[in-house]
Amino acid sequence: MQSGNNNQDRIDEVMDSLDGIQPAMPRPFLYTRIMARMERTRKDPWVRTWDFLTRPAVSLAIVFSLIIINLYILFQRSTSQPELKDEPTANLSNDYESQFVSYYSFNEEQP
Repeated sequence: MQSGNNNQDRIDEVMDSLDGIQPAMPRPFLYTRIMARMERTRKDPWVRTWDFLTRPAVSLAIVFSLIIINLYILFQRSTSQPELKDEPTANLSNDYESQFVSYYSFNEEQP
């Protein structure tokens, strides 16, 4: 019979601990913070992409990779281009020779 009495004492102890309980009160501006978080997750994919690309670490990585690619291409072109030999200047004059072009049309019709 002691186990029944012990259980009753335990039940009374638990019920007595609930005497001073009060309803939970939310922190100030809880609804506003929840709505702001929901709006932040509903952003357009382009806005999220732009936000990601404008992070300092990502933008610096993009800039440095573009510089490295440009330097690589520059050095590849400089080593692969053959040296130009001196050509006679006569060939250059033919290339840049001006030609006479008349924009006026002469009418040779007879009345």
